[in-house]
Amino acid sequence: MRSRFATLPLALGLAAGVTACGESHPAQRSQPGPTGPTMTVQTEALPSFVPVEGSVVARNRAEITTRMMARVTRLASDVGSQVSRGQVLIQLGAEDIAANRAKAEAAVTAAQAARDEAHRHAARMDTLYAADAVAQVQRDQARLQLTQAESQLALAQATLREVETAGSYATIRAPFAGEVVGRFIDEGDVAAPGMPLLIVEESGPRDAVLAVPADAAGDLEPGTLIRVSTRDGRSAEAPVRAVAGGADPMTRTIEVRATLPAEWPTGVSVTALVPAGSAEGIAVPVSAVVRRGQLTGVRVVTPDGVALRWVRLGRSLGDGDRVQVLSGLSSGDRIVL
Repeated sequence: MRSRFATLPLALGLAAGVTACGESHPAQRSQPGPTGPTMTVQTEALPSFVPVEGSVVARNRAEITTRMMARVTRLASDVGSQVSRGQVLIQLGAEDIAANRAKAEAAVTAAQAARDEAHRHAARMDTLYAADAVAQVQRDQARLQLTQAESQLALAQATLREVETAGSYATIRAPFAGEVVGRFIDEGDVAAPGMPLLIVEESGPRDAVLAVPADAAGDLEPGTLIRVSTRDGRSAEAPVRAVAGGADPMTRTIEVRATLPAEWPTGVSVTALVPAGSAEGIAVPVSAVVRRGQLTGVRVVTPDGVALRWVRLGRSLGDGDRVQVLSGLSSGDRIVL
Protein backbone atom coordinates (compact mmCIF):
# COMPACT_ATOMS: atom_id res chain seq x y z
CA MET A 1 0.00 0.00 0.00
CA ARG A 2 2.85 2.42 0.79
CA SER A 3 4.35 1.93 -2.67
CA ARG A 4 1.04 2.68 -4.35
CA PHE A 5 0.49 6.05 -2.64
CA ALA A 6 4.15 7.09 -2.99
CA THR A 7 3.90 7.15 -6.78
CA LEU A 8 0.77 9.36 -6.84
CA PRO A 9 2.54 12.78 -6.44
CA LEU A 10 5.02 11.84 -9.19
CA ALA A 11 2.20 11.00 -11.61
CA LEU A 12 0.41 14.26 -10.85
CA GLY A 13 3.64 16.20 -11.50
CA LEU A 14 4.14 14.56 -14.91
CA ALA A 15 0.55 15.33 -15.93
CA ALA A 16 1.02 18.99 -15.01
CA GLY A 17 4.23 19.13 -17.04
CA VAL A 18 2.54 17.70 -20.16
CA THR A 19 -0.30 20.23 -19.86
CA ALA A 20 2.14 23.14 -19.63
CA CYS A 21 4.12 21.99 -22.68
CA GLY A 22 0.94 21.77 -24.74
CA GLU A 23 0.21 25.52 -24.42
CA SER A 24 1.21 27.85 -27.30
CA HIS A 25 3.50 30.66 -26.01
CA PRO A 26 2.13 30.72 -22.43
CA ALA A 27 2.13 34.06 -20.64
CA GLN A 28 4.90 34.56 -18.10
CA ARG A 29 4.13 34.77 -14.38
CA SER A 30 2.38 37.98 -13.32
CA GLN A 31 4.32 40.74 -11.64
CA PRO A 32 2.64 43.12 -9.24
CA GLY A 33 1.38 46.44 -10.62
CA PRO A 34 2.00 48.28 -13.99
CA THR A 35 5.43 49.89 -14.30
CA GLY A 36 4.38 52.63 -16.72
CA PRO A 37 1.46 54.17 -18.62
CA THR A 38 -1.13 51.78 -20.02
CA MET A 39 -3.64 51.69 -22.86
CA THR A 40 -6.64 49.58 -23.74
CA VAL A 41 -6.42 48.03 -27.19
CA GLN A 42 -9.45 48.18 -29.45
CA THR A 43 -10.37 46.65 -32.77
CA GLU A 44 -10.10 49.27 -35.51
CA ALA A 45 -10.09 49.57 -39.28
CA LEU A 46 -6.50 48.95 -40.38
CA PRO A 47 -5.27 49.48 -43.96
CA SER A 48 -5.13 46.26 -45.93
CA PHE A 49 -2.44 45.46 -48.47
CA VAL A 50 -1.94 42.92 -51.25
CA PRO A 51 1.65 41.65 -51.67
CA VAL A 52 2.70 41.79 -55.32
CA GLU A 53 5.93 40.43 -56.78
CA GLY A 54 7.94 42.36 -59.35
CA SER A 55 11.44 43.26 -60.48
CA VAL A 56 13.71 46.29 -60.78
CA VAL A 57 14.43 47.58 -64.29
CA ALA A 58 16.13 50.60 -65.81
CA ARG A 59 13.96 53.29 -67.40
CA ASN A 60 15.70 52.62 -70.74
CA ARG A 61 17.62 49.51 -71.77
CA ALA A 62 19.27 49.20 -75.19
CA GLU A 63 20.58 46.03 -76.80
CA ILE A 64 23.36 47.31 -79.05
CA THR A 65 23.57 45.65 -82.48
CA THR A 66 24.93 46.58 -85.90
CA ARG A 67 23.51 46.70 -89.42
CA MET A 68 26.70 45.56 -91.14
CA MET A 69 28.99 42.56 -91.10
CA ALA A 70 32.52 43.51 -90.09
CA ARG A 71 35.30 42.62 -87.70
CA VAL A 72 35.48 44.32 -84.30
CA THR A 73 38.68 46.39 -84.32
CA ARG A 74 38.18 48.18 -80.99
CA LEU A 75 36.01 47.52 -77.96
CA ALA A 76 35.96 50.82 -76.11
CA SER A 77 33.69 49.78 -73.21
CA ASP A 78 33.31 46.74 -71.01
CA VAL A 79 30.81 45.51 -68.43
CA GLY A 80 30.58 48.06 -65.62
CA SER A 81 31.79 50.98 -67.75
CA GLN A 82 29.95 54.26 -67.27
CA VAL A 83 29.23 55.82 -70.67
CA SER A 84 27.88 59.17 -71.82
CA ARG A 85 25.44 59.83 -74.62
CA GLY A 86 27.20 59.59 -78.00
CA GLN A 87 30.34 57.96 -76.59
CA VAL A 88 32.02 55.41 -78.88
CA LEU A 89 31.37 51.87 -77.67
CA ILE A 90 32.60 49.69 -80.55
CA GLN A 91 34.62 50.36 -83.69
CA LEU A 92 34.19 47.99 -86.63
CA GLY A 93 36.60 47.50 -89.52
CA ALA A 94 35.64 49.75 -92.45
CA GLU A 95 38.12 48.75 -95.19
CA ASP A 96 35.39 47.68 -97.61
CA ILE A 97 33.41 50.82 -96.88
CA ALA A 98 36.44 53.01 -97.62
CA ALA A 99 36.87 51.32 -101.00
CA ASN A 100 33.17 51.69 -101.79
CA ARG A 101 33.28 55.36 -100.82
CA ALA A 102 36.20 55.97 -103.20
CA LYS A 103 34.26 54.35 -106.03
CA ALA A 104 31.12 56.28 -105.23
CA GLU A 105 33.00 59.59 -105.10
CA ALA A 106 34.62 58.83 -108.50
CA ALA A 107 31.19 58.03 -109.94
CA VAL A 108 29.83 61.33 -108.67
CA THR A 109 32.75 63.24 -110.23
CA ALA A 110 32.22 61.53 -113.61
CA ALA A 111 28.47 62.10 -113.51
CA GLN A 112 29.00 65.76 -112.57
CA ALA A 113 31.29 66.25 -115.57
CA ALA A 114 28.84 64.50 -117.92
CA ARG A 115 25.97 66.61 -116.63
CA ASP A 116 27.95 69.85 -117.11
CA GLU A 117 28.85 68.89 -120.68
CA ALA A 118 25.23 67.94 -121.43
CA HIS A 119 24.11 71.30 -120.01
CA ARG A 120 26.53 73.23 -122.26
CA HIS A 121 25.50 71.20 -125.30
CA ALA A 122 21.81 71.80 -124.61
CA ALA A 123 22.51 75.53 -124.28
CA ARG A 124 24.26 75.59 -127.67
CA MET A 125 21.39 73.71 -129.27
CA ASP A 126 18.93 76.25 -127.81
CA THR A 127 20.95 79.09 -129.36
CA LEU A 128 21.21 77.41 -132.76
CA TYR A 129 17.54 76.48 -132.69
CA ALA A 130 16.63 80.09 -131.98
CA ALA A 131 18.72 81.12 -135.02
CA ASP A 132 16.96 78.46 -137.10
CA ALA A 133 20.36 76.77 -137.63
CA VAL A 134 19.36 73.30 -136.39
CA ALA A 135 16.20 71.27 -136.52
CA GLN A 136 13.93 70.92 -133.47
CA VAL A 137 14.69 67.22 -133.24
CA GLN A 138 18.37 68.00 -132.60
CA ARG A 139 17.48 70.51 -129.93
CA ASP A 140 15.09 68.02 -128.25
CA GLN A 141 17.74 65.31 -128.33
CA ALA A 142 20.18 67.62 -126.52
CA ARG A 143 17.55 68.31 -123.89
CA LEU A 144 17.00 64.55 -123.43
CA GLN A 145 20.73 63.97 -122.98
CA LEU A 146 20.80 66.68 -120.30
CA THR A 147 17.93 65.02 -118.44
CA GLN A 148 19.68 61.66 -118.58
CA ALA A 149 22.94 63.17 -117.32
CA GLU A 150 21.16 64.81 -114.39
CA SER A 151 19.54 61.48 -113.50
CA GLN A 152 22.92 59.74 -113.56
CA LEU A 153 24.36 62.40 -111.29
CA ALA A 154 21.47 62.02 -108.83
CA LEU A 155 21.97 58.24 -108.80
CA ALA A 156 25.70 58.60 -108.15
CA GLN A 157 25.07 61.05 -105.31
CA ALA A 158 22.50 58.71 -103.74
CA THR A 159 25.00 55.86 -103.92
CA LEU A 160 27.60 58.01 -102.18
CA ARG A 161 25.14 58.90 -99.39
CA GLU A 162 24.30 55.21 -98.98
CA VAL A 163 28.00 54.35 -98.61
CA GLU A 164 28.48 57.16 -96.09
CA THR A 165 25.50 55.92 -94.10
CA ALA A 166 26.91 52.40 -94.09
CA GLY A 167 30.20 53.88 -92.90
CA SER A 168 28.45 55.41 -89.91
CA TYR A 169 27.45 51.90 -88.81
CA ALA A 170 31.13 51.09 -88.27
CA THR A 171 31.20 53.42 -85.26
CA ILE A 172 28.69 52.32 -82.62
CA ARG A 173 27.86 54.96 -80.01
CA ALA A 174 25.93 54.96 -76.74
CA PRO A 175 22.27 55.98 -77.26
CA PHE A 176 22.09 57.54 -73.78
CA ALA A 177 24.13 58.02 -70.62
CA GLY A 178 24.27 54.89 -68.50
CA GLU A 179 26.22 51.75 -67.75
CA VAL A 180 27.27 48.74 -69.82
CA VAL A 181 25.70 45.69 -68.13
CA GLY A 182 26.28 43.03 -70.78
CA ARG A 183 28.96 42.16 -73.36
CA PHE A 184 28.67 39.41 -75.97
CA ILE A 185 31.64 40.04 -78.26
CA ASP A 186 35.43 40.42 -78.13
CA GLU A 187 37.92 42.34 -80.24
CA GLY A 188 38.62 40.39 -83.40
CA ASP A 189 35.19 38.76 -83.55
CA VAL A 190 33.01 39.29 -86.59
CA ALA A 191 29.82 41.20 -85.89
CA ALA A 192 26.74 40.40 -87.96
CA PRO A 193 23.47 42.29 -88.46
CA GLY A 194 21.07 41.68 -85.57
CA MET A 195 23.74 40.08 -83.40
CA PRO A 196 23.72 41.49 -79.82
CA LEU A 197 27.03 43.15 -78.96
CA LEU A 198 26.47 45.12 -75.75
CA ILE A 199 23.62 45.99 -73.38
CA VAL A 200 23.45 49.51 -71.98
CA GLU A 201 21.10 50.56 -69.20
CA GLU A 202 20.24 54.19 -68.60
CA SER A 203 21.48 55.75 -65.38
CA GLY A 204 19.08 57.50 -63.03
CA PRO A 205 15.90 56.40 -61.21
CA ARG A 206 14.82 52.78 -61.57
CA ASP A 207 11.36 51.32 -62.07
CA ALA A 208 9.70 48.58 -60.07
CA VAL A 209 7.61 46.69 -62.63
CA LEU A 210 4.68 45.05 -60.87
CA ALA A 211 1.90 42.78 -62.14
CA VAL A 212 -0.96 43.96 -59.92
CA PRO A 213 -4.26 42.02 -59.87
CA ALA A 214 -6.90 44.00 -61.75
CA ASP A 215 -9.20 44.26 -58.72
CA ALA A 216 -6.37 45.71 -56.60
CA ALA A 217 -5.15 48.22 -59.20
CA GLY A 218 -8.38 50.20 -59.43
CA ASP A 219 -7.33 52.82 -56.86
CA LEU A 220 -3.75 53.18 -58.10
CA GLU A 221 -2.83 56.35 -59.95
CA PRO A 222 0.41 58.27 -60.63
CA GLY A 223 1.74 59.56 -57.33
CA THR A 224 0.26 56.84 -55.10
CA LEU A 225 2.90 55.64 -52.61
CA ILE A 226 3.50 51.91 -52.20
CA ARG A 227 6.02 50.15 -49.99
CA VAL A 228 8.60 48.21 -52.05
CA SER A 229 11.27 45.98 -50.49
CA THR A 230 13.89 43.42 -51.51
CA ARG A 231 15.13 40.26 -49.85
CA ASP A 232 18.45 41.92 -48.96
CA GLY A 233 16.71 44.47 -46.75
CA ARG A 234 16.25 47.44 -49.08
CA SER A 235 12.96 49.25 -48.63
CA ALA A 236 11.43 52.43 -50.02
CA GLU A 237 8.16 54.28 -50.36
CA ALA A 238 7.88 54.26 -54.16
CA PRO A 239 5.52 56.66 -55.98
CA VAL A 240 3.55 55.08 -58.81
CA ARG A 241 4.82 56.46 -62.13
CA ALA A 242 2.56 54.73 -64.64
CA VAL A 243 -0.45 52.41 -64.67
CA ALA A 244 -1.32 50.41 -67.79
CA GLY A 245 -4.69 51.17 -69.32
CA GLY A 246 -5.67 47.51 -69.72
CA ALA A 247 -5.16 44.13 -68.07
CA ASP A 248 -3.33 41.12 -69.45
CA PRO A 249 -6.11 38.75 -70.61
CA MET A 250 -4.09 35.71 -69.57
CA THR A 251 -3.04 36.73 -66.04
CA ARG A 252 -5.76 39.31 -65.31
CA THR A 253 -3.06 41.66 -64.02
CA ILE A 254 -2.24 45.28 -64.80
CA GLU A 255 1.34 46.49 -65.22
CA VAL A 256 2.24 49.18 -62.71
CA ARG A 257 5.57 51.01 -62.60
CA ALA A 258 6.82 52.73 -59.47
CA THR A 259 9.92 54.92 -59.14
CA LEU A 260 12.84 53.52 -57.12
CA PRO A 261 16.19 55.10 -56.13
CA ALA A 262 18.94 55.11 -58.76
CA GLU A 263 21.27 52.99 -56.62
CA TRP A 264 18.93 49.97 -56.60
CA PRO A 265 20.42 47.21 -58.81
CA THR A 266 18.39 46.10 -61.80
CA GLY A 267 17.16 42.54 -62.18
CA VAL A 268 16.49 41.90 -58.48
CA SER A 269 13.09 40.72 -57.27
CA VAL A 270 10.95 43.01 -55.14
CA THR A 271 7.76 42.72 -53.14
CA ALA A 272 5.32 45.61 -53.10
CA LEU A 273 2.45 46.13 -50.67
CA VAL A 274 -0.39 47.49 -52.78
CA PRO A 275 -3.19 49.23 -50.83
CA ALA A 276 -6.41 47.21 -50.90
CA GLY A 277 -8.92 48.97 -48.66
CA SER A 278 -9.10 48.22 -44.93
CA ALA A 279 -9.84 45.36 -42.51
CA GLU A 280 -10.63 45.07 -38.80
CA GLY A 281 -7.63 44.41 -36.58
CA ILE A 282 -5.58 45.41 -33.54
CA ALA A 283 -2.47 47.57 -33.52
CA VAL A 284 -0.14 48.58 -30.68
CA PRO A 285 2.72 51.08 -30.39
CA VAL A 286 6.11 49.67 -31.29
CA SER A 287 7.39 50.90 -27.93
CA ALA A 288 5.06 48.44 -26.19
CA VAL A 289 6.57 45.40 -27.91
CA VAL A 290 9.00 43.25 -25.91
CA ARG A 291 11.47 41.15 -27.91
CA ARG A 292 13.19 38.06 -26.59
CA GLY A 293 15.19 36.49 -29.38
CA GLN A 294 12.70 35.58 -32.09
CA LEU A 295 9.73 35.93 -29.75
CA THR A 296 7.64 39.10 -29.46
CA GLY A 297 5.26 39.97 -26.68
CA VAL A 298 3.46 42.73 -24.80
CA ARG A 299 2.92 43.31 -21.07
CA VAL A 300 -0.76 42.80 -20.29
CA VAL A 301 -2.41 44.10 -17.13
CA THR A 302 -4.19 41.24 -15.32
CA PRO A 303 -6.09 41.07 -12.01
CA ASP A 304 -2.91 39.70 -10.41
CA GLY A 305 -0.59 42.37 -11.83
CA VAL A 306 1.32 42.49 -15.17
CA ALA A 307 2.02 39.42 -17.31
CA LEU A 308 4.19 39.16 -20.44
CA ARG A 309 2.04 37.67 -23.21
CA TRP A 310 3.60 36.43 -26.44
CA VAL A 311 1.95 37.73 -29.62
CA ARG A 312 2.39 37.36 -33.37
CA LEU A 313 3.05 40.63 -35.14
CA GLY A 314 2.18 41.71 -38.66
CA ARG A 315 3.32 44.73 -40.71
CA SER A 316 4.27 48.18 -39.51
CA LEU A 317 1.66 50.90 -39.85
CA GLY A 318 1.84 54.61 -40.52
CA ASP A 319 5.37 55.93 -40.08
CA GLY A 320 6.47 52.72 -38.38
CA ASP A 321 5.41 53.82 -34.89
CA ARG A 322 2.65 51.18 -34.70
CA VAL A 323 2.54 47.50 -35.59
CA GLN A 324 -0.36 45.17 -36.28
CA VAL A 325 -0.98 42.28 -33.87
CA LEU A 326 -2.18 39.19 -35.70
CA SER A 327 -2.81 37.00 -32.64
CA GLY A 328 -2.38 37.04 -28.87
CA LEU A 329 -4.45 40.11 -27.99
CA SER A 330 -8.18 40.77 -27.83
CA SER A 331 -10.18 43.97 -27.88
CA GLY A 332 -10.37 45.34 -24.34
CA ASP A 333 -6.99 44.05 -23.17
CA ARG A 334 -4.95 46.65 -21.28
CA ILE A 335 -1.24 46.75 -22.05
CA VAL A 336 1.74 48.58 -20.60
CA LEU A 337 3.37 51.09 -22.97
